[in-house]
Amino acid sequence: MAIEETIINTEPISYHKEEAITRGRLEIRETYLYDRQNNLAQGWESINRVVYVRRNFLSKKKEHKTDSFYVSDLQTSDAKLIAEGIRSHWHIENKLHYTKDVIMKEDVQSTKNKHAAANLAILRNFAFNILKNNDKSIKKATEMFANY
Repeated sequence: MAIEETIINTEPISYHKEEAITRGRLEIRETYLYDRQNNLAQGWESINRVVYVRRNFLSKKKEHKTDSFYVSDLQTSDAKLIAEGIRSHWHIENKLHYTKDVIMKEDVQSTKNKHAAANLAILRNFAFNILKNNDKSIKKATEMFANY
């Protein structure tokens, strides 16, 4: 609520817009950077910036819109720097999760025992690191080792 109030009631201190054609669709990302207001709850004193990111994805079939809100302890006034940091984080996050979820099928594992689940996660991470150091894609390395 306080984050939305900040965005509605104050002017951004910085703005950055990116447009790119990726995977056959136009992506428009707008990043708005705001000063911290005094309406944040107690315990959030380290917050210096509020960030609002509006994303539009235009494909041949339809348009998708998303709004995301972030807080930061950085004191920067550069919305482009914040936008790059957010994109970098999600690139790494999505790349890792795709590998673990789709290629290593981590989401379909239904181990009920917490110790067994933790041990399997360690083994998957171990295998992930071995495959990654193979200098090939994880998918190709997985297929190659599966054929032995």
